[in-house]
Amino acid sequence: MINPEEFVGNTWAGVWSERWVPEAEAAIVSLGLELADLEREAQGLLRVSIDSPNGISVEDCEKVSHHLTHLFTVENVTYDRLEVSSPGVDRVLRRKKDFERFMGEEVSLKLKRAVENQKNFKGILEEGAETQFALVVPGEGKEAQPFQLNFDIADVAAARLVAHLKF
Repeated sequence: MINPEEFVGNTWAGVWSERWVPEAEAAIVSLGLELADLEREAQGLLRVSIDSPNGISVEDCEKVSHHLTHLFTVENVTYDRLEVSSPGVDRVLRRKKDFERFMGEEVSLKLKRAVENQKNFKGILEEGAETQFALVVPGEGKEAQPFQLNFDIADVAAARLVAHLKF
C-alpha cells in the first residue's frame, strides 16, 4: 500500500492516488524493478518511469509495458498511449525511499517555504541531525561557508538528482 505521507509535496495526488497504482507497482517489483515515477500527460499519455540499481534496458521497458498493458485492460485503466522509460540522469525524487536511496548524491531541492528568503538549494543529500534529511549546501562567494539545511519530506515542493555527465 502506498503511503501518501511519504511523498514530496502533493505528488501523491493525481495519478499516484489512482486505485490501480499499487497493483502496477507490484507487477513492476515482481520483475525485479522499481516504480520511479508516474505521470499523466495531455492527449492520453501515461508515462511510467522504472529503475533498478543495475540500470534499465530496452528489454526491461518492453517487459513492463507488456505487463502493464494487460493489467490496465483488466483494471479498465483509461489511457491512449503508454510510455515506459528510465527516470533519466536528473531523476525526480518523489518518495521517502528515493531520498534514502540517494544519500550522498547531489540534489536540487525546492522547499515549500523560504529559508532566509530562499526556496531553491543544491547540495549533497545526507541524514539530518534535527530532521530526517539534510542538504549540505556549499557556500557561495569567497568567504562563504557550507551549511546544513535540515528538512522533512513534508517541507519539499520538488526534488531531483543533479545530473553529472562525463564525456
